[in-house]
Amino acid sequence: MMDRNECPRCRVGRLRAWKELSEEEQEIVRRLPAAAHHSAEERMARHRWCTQCWHEATGRGPENV
Repeated sequence: MMDRNECPRCRVGRLRAWKELSEEEQEIVRRLPAAAHHSAEERMARHRWCTQCWHEATGRGPENV
């Protein structure tokens, strides 16, 4: 079974919440494609990111992608 914090894409990185990201990482996240589909507030509150491959977990659907 996969650790909830393990990135389902690369399996190397750890999914991190907005408040766990550095300022530089937050700027990268602001430029990811999901920014066009989700509000900034939703992304900051619910989404998590892998800083190894920049996978964005929305919290919807299965974790094992």
